[in-house]
Amino acid sequence: MTSDAQRLGDNSLLSRPFIQRNGRTYLNDPALPYPLPSDLTELHRQSLRTLLLIQMFGAPVCSPSLSKKPPRRVLEIGCGSGFWSMMCHRYFKGLFKDDKISFTGIDIAPVSPGSANLAADATQPDREMKWEFVNHDIRQMPWPFSSEEFDLIMVKDMSLAVTHGQNQDFIDEYLRLLRPGGTVEIWESDHLIRMLRPHVPGSASSADEADEQEAASSLGAYVMSPNTPMSAPLNPFLVEYNTWLTRAFEIRDLSAVPCAYIGPVLLQESETLTEVRSRRLAIPLSEVRWEREGVGGILTRDGTQTGEAQGKEQKSERTLAAGQIALRKTALLTVVQQVQALEPILREAGGKSQDEWDVWLGKMMGDLMSENGASWGECLEVGAFWARKRKNNRV
Repeated sequence: MTSDAQRLGDNSLLSRPFIQRNGRTYLNDPALPYPLPSDLTELHRQSLRTLLLIQMFGAPVCSPSLSKKPPRRVLEIGCGSGFWSMMCHRYFKGLFKDDKISFTGIDIAPVSPGSANLAADATQPDREMKWEFVNHDIRQMPWPFSSEEFDLIMVKDMSLAVTHGQNQDFIDEYLRLLRPGGTVEIWESDHLIRMLRPHVPGSASSADEADEQEAASSLGAYVMSPNTPMSAPLNPFLVEYNTWLTRAFEIRDLSAVPCAYIGPVLLQESETLTEVRSRRLAIPLSEVRWEREGVGGILTRDGTQTGEAQGKEQKSERTLAAGQIALRKTALLTVVQQVQALEPILREAGGKSQDEWDVWLGKMMGDLMSENGASWGECLEVGAFWARKRKNNRV
């Protein structure tokens, strides 16, 4: 076991950890690929996205084994305020009446009590939980933990902190820290916005898949499969956002669609990992026209739905309940807030002045949030991926 001094004393940002840009607080490290702010506004957005995903997946963990036996030691990578750990603590305490599970969070943002920084609350997310915050630059490996120290490692929304070139190093570190029989879970949201095209969801091949489809549908979402029809968005603001985002992420070696590669990355670790599973969902950002009007036509490039589907698709009109509409509005809000948070890199990639950006942002927000501009099927794509470390394996 490493000492507290080792765990808390290794951070290159201690002298001046934060910098102000356009009224937002960012980590003061030009070499850091992470493009989002480290302030309370971003903290609230991340917490809202976490609550959204917990509602979509039904719990703060997806691995079925964790609902049968709780982990004893949990590590949250890039913990921020420790909000997910707090929700997980409450979940396990309610399920097993167990308050002895220990949680550890690691984050590059230093704890700064009394300030409005991202990790300011990481000193103690919940008074009743066993919690330790470790301030460490996770680019510096190995991390300050003993091998096989944790039963559960949660990696949530880390795609903007890990470059393509670092992916394997991070996977290796997760596996080093995970005890045999332990679980690693990775939750992500794609940053590029795509459009869900008119379709009737395919028939489920098992009772579990049928239950998953029913649960997603009841919330106003769709289960993603390799056959789910997707295309580029029609909303002109999201088209521009995608262009700028792609350009900015290429420079930083970040992935705009992490949900596309996490599953294959875990599967290629078959010598160490077993029971690799995933859930992928698409959450439309508003009420979708082809849901309301019924599936049965072909969506053209200009957004009009014409013609019959020649018997291949049946009409299936859908009216959303208040809760489904609220969930989609929450998804939209987190997307719009992320666009705002990414202003420095998007404005640079789009070549816009501050005034031009402010005008574009105002029009984008009005179009999406007031004028139902995502009604063609533009959606937030999210995924949960999990696996267990083989018991006869040592890393």
